[in-house]
Amino acid sequence: MNKLRIAALLFAGLAGNAPARQQGPTESWTSLVQLAPGTEIRVGLSGGRTVQGSVQKVTSDSLAINTTASQETLARTEIRRVQLKRKGRRGRNALIGLLIGAGGGLAVGAAIDHGQRSAFDFFPNFGKDVLTPLGAVIGAAIGVLIPSGGWHEIYRAP
Repeated sequence: MNKLRIAALLFAGLAGNAPARQQGPTESWTSLVQLAPGTEIRVGLSGGRTVQGSVQKVTSDSLAINTTASQETLARTEIRRVQLKRKGRRGRNALIGLLIGAGGGLAVGAAIDHGQRSAFDFFPNFGKDVLTPLGAVIGAAIGVLIPSGGWHEIYRAP
């Protein structure tokens, strides 16, 4: 029973460590000036058109972007929003899923082993030995499938 309590505390600790992401104001042009050349961005213009490419140069009144077809210099007055491409985190998600799945499999396996002594006397740790790696594999697969990366807004015109 103590092992089950330890597993439950481990899960509670893992769930409590997920930090809340704070959203800052996106009306500051300085967030664009700080972008390194080559950073992938997507720019929404006032006419409804969207331009995607990599940053070439940002000044106080314009944004130069390299698209797949050409280079464009966009005036600050026509830019409505700018989004930054985030890096994917599938490896991290897979590792977290693996740990949570293994812990869950261990907890369920321990409960099965504790409650079913007579049925598994030939293999007393059957639940833990089978369900721990099975839970780890399932958790890792779910972690890989969780969407990551994507676009994050860093500027919106006031």
